[in-house]
Amino acid sequence: MFHRRVPLICALDIGSSKIRAVIAELIESDQDADSANDSKSQAPLKVVGRAEKPSSGIVGGEIVNVEQAASSIRDAVDAASVMASVDIREVVVSFNGRHLRSVNSDGRISLTSTSASDDVQPVREISEADIQRALNSARSVTVRSDENMLHTIPLDFSVDETRHIKDPRGKTAARLAANVRSIIAPQSAVSDLDRALDGARLESRDRVLQSLAAAKACLKQDEMEEGTLLIDIGKGTTHSVIVWGGVPRYTSCVAMAGDFVTADVAHAAKCNNDKAEKIKIMTGCGSDDAQPVEGRLESLVAQDDQPGPDPKVMLAIAARYSELFLTIRDDIRRAKAEHFIKLGVVLTGGGSCCFGIERLAARIFGVSAKRDLCMGAGCFDASLRHPRFSTVTGLLLHTLDPFTRSDLLPNEAPSFIRRAWNAITCRDFVLT
Repeated sequence: MFHRRVPLICALDIGSSKIRAVIAELIESDQDADSANDSKSQAPLKVVGRAEKPSSGIVGGEIVNVEQAASSIRDAVDAASVMASVDIREVVVSFNGRHLRSVNSDGRISLTSTSASDDVQPVREISEADIQRALNSARSVTVRSDENMLHTIPLDFSVDETRHIKDPRGKTAARLAANVRSIIAPQSAVSDLDRALDGARLESRDRVLQSLAAAKACLKQDEMEEGTLLIDIGKGTTHSVIVWGGVPRYTSCVAMAGDFVTADVAHAAKCNNDKAEKIKIMTGCGSDDAQPVEGRLESLVAQDDQPGPDPKVMLAIAARYSELFLTIRDDIRRAKAEHFIKLGVVLTGGGSCCFGIERLAARIFGVSAKRDLCMGAGCFDASLRHPRFSTVTGLLLHTLDPFTRSDLLPNEAPSFIRRAWNAITCRDFVLT
């Protein structure tokens, strides 16, 4: 057995405080003829270069100075390129979720047909071509001139009167409807990102919404199927996504994150931000005995006579994280998406590294919560398992998936549900 090298992948996560670039190569094993049919299974990635550099020109996840942002991007990619001894021209880049709008639409087609004898056939079997026609009809969403279609996500299908069908192929019906969620971004944000990449002498191979990339890295299959809220807490913004039935049902981004907590700690402890960041991580949100009451954030702080962390610092941390979680919860309720959260909450991102944050989230959302490492990163590099690498790991996993690669053999077509999930991160997708 020997290995061969395929084109490199460069994932670029553009954050408010850090820019992370990771270069990896896909290692495929040449197997004997008896196992040739399995050779397209997911192969491991080998990280050959990575870098993490301070970002400039980016505030709250938005590019406010294109030249400074381009210089920061170039610094990160150059450092990773030197480590990998390669020249990078294309990147898979994260896209900040602020100011996005989502539109749910459906496309309906009739399956009745007329035979050669002019007899009308009331029902017939649903084919791949029928599914494509229904999806194309559902994708007919009006996009203004100042907007750009970022993602088109197939949610489910309706066959006659039966709803929420994942794969309608082979069913017999008279009508077929496709339910699609379109995520639309401001054209100005897309243009600023493209200009910054161009200034860094890079091209975008794909743009992936940050919350969707983090979900790709952190959520397991059962969590995506049964309904999980993922909260990616960065330094300047917090992204949220609810995945149910294998596809995202809700996405949001708020301009409140870890830096807000750090600033509150610095004010309470009367110290600089660097020391406040360490205090925040070590102190956390309180003890197991803290019982929060909505509207009284002081109850989140442990009340006892034992020596311990400064109560003012604990209150500052708990108050800000409570405000963040309550903001997300209220927005989910306004979107009427709370019923999709059935399994629990998963916390990730650099801002989630705070003691007790899981208990706080569990109490506010009313479901179990955990702070998860990037479970997908373990297959190729243990150093990427820190929560702050969840987005860049998700970008790598997006390109790693064998069903998103162009070298897929025609007779090895992926399942419909797999293609629907991978279509999340493709601007134009084809299901045939």
